Amino acid sequence: MTWNELKGQLVVVIVALLTTFIAYTSQIFVIWNFLGGASLHTLLILIPLNVFIILLYINYALVCLTDPGCVPENWVPDTQTHMEVKRSTHEPRFCKTCNNYKPPRTHHCSTCGRCVLKMDHHCPWINSCVGFHNYGHFIRFITYIEISAIYLFVLLGCRLAQVIHQMNEYNVHPPTLEAAFLAINLILSFAAIVTVGILSGYHVYCLTTNTTTIEGWEKGTALTMKSHSGKISDVKYPYNLGWYRNVCAVLGNQPLFWMWPQRMQGNGLYFPMRLQGEGEKRASTLMHEDTSEFATLVRKPSRLHTRASTSSNLRVPTTPASVLTFNTTSTLVDPLFTAKLPSSSTTKETAIELPCR
Repeated sequence: MTWNELKGQLVVVIVALLTTFIAYTSQIFVIWNFLGGASLHTLLILIPLNVFIILLYINYALVCLTDPGCVPENWVPDTQTHMEVKRSTHEPRFCKTCNNYKPPRTHHCSTCGRCVLKMDHHCPWINSCVGFHNYGHFIRFITYIEISAIYLFVLLGCRLAQVIHQMNEYNVHPPTLEAAFLAINLILSFAAIVTVGILSGYHVYCLTTNTTTIEGWEKGTALTMKSHSGKISDVKYPYNLGWYRNVCAVLGNQPLFWMWPQRMQGNGLYFPMRLQGEGEKRASTLMHEDTSEFATLVRKPSRLHTRASTSSNLRVPTTPASVLTFNTTSTLVDPLFTAKLPSSSTTKETAIELPCR
């Protein structure tokens, strides 16, 4: 294990321990006696708080342990849909480091050493990237941090007000241990409210506008899109489908369960888009079957594809044993085997299972 790997795991442990310290020293040494000990009144106040804390732990574990998403080996873009291309060459985006094509919204993380699907940012607090598959867990995690911190801060603030009143009116001072934990946890919970609140506010904006942090930096720049007919157009960020559909795309289709841990829908290789053109909004590359709100539909491939076509000029990754499928005389790169495909004037599709790198 390298030092960077060990450091990343230590950060995760420290975050978990700090959360535990704030949550339970506040309850054990301050809030429990303040509320009157074991009573129905105390339980009615502390049970919701502990439910939020448990959900915080669950979502933190999920965001840390869920792979954000990688590009399948030898993945190639589907030319039958609108796809994002490089502005200079009008060719599909390609990562030279990974030697693979980059799906829409995918970026290479230098820390992780790979391309991450719908990469938002690399987060040292989870020792991983925030990407397509764990973004929903990340949103829930920071939301529960904010809720729990505010809940604790209010209870601690009430106890502080009581302490000040007792000192002024009756000259009664709290025990030293309680006073120490009250002061420490007030400072820590307030710091969490401010810092995580700023982060949460920004990600609520990203969530409702269907924007990642990286895309937020680049939002002033239009994306260069290429249609299935080969038409090139610059489109002002096309992934914003309206706040409700944007939230559903990350947190699920049922609003009642938005804050409940659940898996991300879709595969992170294709995304719904609205393209402004010819006086109407068009949708392409659908991720879900529900298409009632879209005017014009362009299909999304149900499986990952490689293509054999006489008309495509996409280059092929040079990974050993990768499949060359873009010419009628395509072959396997494996030097021990060469197989020519029959010539055809029509496009042939071969659906294969492509593992991540």
